[in-house]
Amino acid sequence: MADHNKAPMFIDAKNEIPIINSQAQINTLKELDLAIDEVQFQYQQMPWQECISSIKHGTVDAFISGFNALKSDYAVFPVNKQGKPLDKYSFASLSQCLIGKRRFHSKWNSREVFQSKAFSLAVANGHFVGDAASEDAFFIEHTFTLQTAIERVAQGNADAALVICEISKNKVDLSQYYQFKLAPLFPPINTSIAYLAFSNEFFYKHKLDANLVWEQLASKKLAGVYARMLQNMSSEQNTHYGTKE
Repeated sequence: MADHNKAPMFIDAKNEIPIINSQAQINTLKELDLAIDEVQFQYQQMPWQECISSIKHGTVDAFISGFNALKSDYAVFPVNKQGKPLDKYSFASLSQCLIGKRRFHSKWNSREVFQSKAFSLAVANGHFVGDAASEDAFFIEHTFTLQTAIERVAQGNADAALVICEISKNKVDLSQYYQFKLAPLFPPINTSIAYLAFSNEFFYKHKLDANLVWEQLASKKLAGVYARMLQNMSSEQNTHYGTKE
């Protein structure tokens, strides 16, 4: 498992998942671990590129990732005969929304299609821009943390930021931002689906175990558990947010 807090920024990474608290992922997988006697999980946190390298070399057995065809060369995802990922076996889908003040909401909803670089967008490390950039509507400023991105918007130095607003159709409580007069814009601007994928080496040695894990993922419906754990951790981290007048 990658330590997404130490991952590089993914710019236009449409097939990646947003980088958020990896401990919430681990705690959710522990629920899965308890349900499966045949498989024992051990957890490792490492930078993203190191995680990819470890998957390729078989020193790490599984990781949570978005799907793309290139990854299929070194990892096994739950796919059908046509090589398309099966969403029923996914870990979770993660949707991002723009968040900003009321003035931004009004300007965004009345924007002209041909407008270019009309809005400034603070994008925290690991939050992918993806389709948001395809409209060419944003001047993008990257920040190291979500806290910094939110502060930029709260202080009027950016029009909007990106936040996780839904996890597998479960809306994330973003009320902690109301004190800064910030609210999310729905519908989400992009959605990415995360899968628990296995290294080639592990899968071909333990195919039955891997399929058992995917079946349990489908039956346990852990996306709701993940949403709650992520929400609790995000709320704890955001208690020290502040703005300057």
